[in-house]
Amino acid sequence: MGKKLFDFDTEFKLGIDSVDSEHIKLVDMLNDVHTLLSEGKRDEARHYFNQTLASYVNEHFANEEKFMESIGFPFLDEHRKIHENFKHSFHELQPLIESYDEAAFRKALNDAFTWIITHIGKTDKKYATFYLSQNSGKSPRV
Repeated sequence: MGKKLFDFDTEFKLGIDSVDSEHIKLVDMLNDVHTLLSEGKRDEARHYFNQTLASYVNEHFANEEKFMESIGFPFLDEHRKIHENFKHSFHELQPLIESYDEAAFRKALNDAFTWIITHIGKTDKKYATFYLSQNSGKSPRV
């Protein structure tokens, strides 16, 4: 296996077990895509990316929004809109990726990698800070 593109623990860990366990799955998926691409397995990377991310993003966003609702996060509506924009963009690209549209695949990859860095690395830290400042740091069940 090649070097990972992202190191979850040092870059993206929020300190909320239920959320971190889902985020690590997303980061691992993108690390796996990166590995496949670096091994020259572009078609396999494309298929894996399209299938795993498509199903997991919907599940993760629903769980994350449920968590934010459970803690009374005051910026939930704003956060939900950000999720909807990402899902909309990704779902528009999916059929193009499946039909081997290289530009669509590159855009989706770029969007996903940027998402990991900016959304998990910055935007999600807002609700983590909110939660951790109000609680002992233990994650509620969601």
